Amino acid sequence: GVDIAPQPHYPFEFHQGDVMRYVFTDQGPKIDNGYMTINWSKFDAVHASPPCQAYTQMSAKHRGHGGVTDSRVGLIAETRELLRATGLPYVIENVMGAKTSMEVSIVLHGGMFDLGVDRPRLFESNIFLMQPKERRATSKRDGIIGVYGRAPDGRRLWGNHPDSSNLRCALSTEEGAAAMGIDWMPEWREVAEAIPPAYTEFIGHWLIDQL
Repeated sequence: GVDIAPQPHYPFEFHQGDVMRYVFTDQGPKIDNGYMTINWSKFDAVHASPPCQAYTQMSAKHRGHGGVTDSRVGLIAETRELLRATGLPYVIENVMGAKTSMEVSIVLHGGMFDLGVDRPRLFESNIFLMQPKERRATSKRDGIIGVYGRAPDGRRLWGNHPDSSNLRCALSTEEGAAAMGIDWMPEWREVAEAIPPAYTEFIGHWLIDQL
């Protein structure tokens, strides 16, 4: 895992650094920014999640008013350029608001994996991906909750959900993590920004088939 910010609870090998600081060499792009050097030949595939804040519904609400939202950087196109240069199978993930910035994509949501969240996400790849045909979960019928925002305070939420009038935020970090299928993140910020592991496992099976 690579991230510009510390991720103390990331469960696998982690390197802190800016993945967008790279140079091209005879062996392809090389990242060496004082934190780490990435030799792409050691990897079989890359899964990237560029910052989503520029594409969220909340950002859309406040965009164009000269606030912090207007300074958000998307980086999807730049990430795609880097991943194509590696020559590896890759996947790019982002929120539904990034649809116009993503190329041919599939959508995964909690209803496909019996999770306690809806949490639709786009996945773009240079390999073939098949989208499951499952209904979207709702709070009224399936008891899903929202796992986003500044705090797990149980507040009522409105958003792009089939049953948004009854959707509430998680009451605790533990409730949010359980709904997402995560058991190693003790902080709300981590859980609120995470992708359900079931999504990544699903994508991983397609990557394994391709490899």
